[in-house]
Amino acid sequence: MVDVTHSTGRKDLLLPTAKAAYAIGADAVMVEVHPFPALALSDANQQLDFQEFDTFIENLTTTFPALNVQ
Repeated sequence: MVDVTHSTGRKDLLLPTAKAAYAIGADAVMVEVHPFPALALSDANQQLDFQEFDTFIENLTTTFPALNVQ
């Protein structure tokens, strides 16, 4: 399990870090999602909103079709 949110601290690095994690054999990645990241009490700069999360998942499953997204 790789926590791409806290290990990078930047939302622009979440997708490449998740791809790298899966490429080297990670079983799962964790990412923070908030309906309105700018209003979050902490970690606003590293959270995805719902639409960004959907795009994140689409990109991962396109790159790694065998992923079991839950």
